[in-house]
This record gives sequence, C-alpha cells and structure tokens, in this order.
Amino acid sequence: MRLLLLLSSLLVLASPAAQAQTASCDTDAHARYDFWVGTWDLTWQAGPDSTGHGTNTITKSYNGCVIEERFVDPGGFEGMSVSTLDRRSGQWMQTWTDNQASVLRFTGGTAEDGAPTFMGAPFANPQGQEQVNRMTWRNITAESFDWHWQGSTDGGETWNDLWVIHYARR
Repeated sequence: MRLLLLLSSLLVLASPAAQAQTASCDTDAHARYDFWVGTWDLTWQAGPDSTGHGTNTITKSYNGCVIEERFVDPGGFEGMSVSTLDRRSGQWMQTWTDNQASVLRFTGGTAEDGAPTFMGAPFANPQGQEQVNRMTWRNITAESFDWHWQGSTDGGETWNDLWVIHYARR
C-alpha cells in the first residue's frame, strides 16, 4: 500500500499540471539580492596594519529561487550560505555554515535606512549580554558595495561594525 501511495505521489508531481505549479522566482521580491550575484574580490581591515583579502562567488540556482554563496579567505576560513525567499512567510531566509562548524540562520529584511539586511536571532555573547547580529549591504553600485557584519547589545537601538568587507566585481 505504501509503495502504491509513493508511486501515485511521484506521478502527480511529474504531471504537467504539477510542473506548471513549479515556483516562479522571476519577481521583484526574488530579485531583492540580485546585486550580490557575481564573482567578487574582497578586502577588509584585518588588523591595525594589515588588510585581509578573499573571494566570494554568488550564484542563483533552482530556477532563480536560491542564492548560493561561496566565501574563501586564503588564510583558511571558508564558508557557504543558501538564501531563498520563503514562499510561506514571504521572508528571505539564509543559512550559513563554514569550516569552523558554525551554523547561522538569518531572516532577510530592510534596515532603517533602506539597506538590504539579514538579521540573526539573539544569543548570549561571551560577556553575558544578549546580542543580535545582522549583515547589511551598503554603497551598492553595479561594480562594488560594502558588506557590514554588525552587532547590537541594546536590542537593535545601536549597531557596531564587527567586520566590514569591500566587494569589487571581478
């Protein structure tokens, strides 16, 4: 009986009617982060007298519904994210993971100044304070932008830059 149900489910999913219901991600909402798509050379302040360098390759896949990120710091840090506009909630969602066994989840939105933003869930920082992290993209042009990793310990009233990366299109 289970096999029959599974087969009938697969046939329904493969039918032309089901295929016509495949998500169309050619909308303005799905294009919110299209500026990010491309191959980028990255620079950031790594210390008082040093500059960090890396690359980030951002692609769209699965009928334009998913944004995939591949970040590489030649110093050894690497990570990737998957972002999509969740059809049920209407919110952008991102999951990040890296070679340090981190898994971070974010919800997309807009900062108070209109900048595209992904916001993380509150957590207890090493000082025992409740902290919220977010990333924002600013100074966006066709060839460059600045990405800000920010933290707030006052519920989002004020934000401090923790890491700022300048992106230049390769």
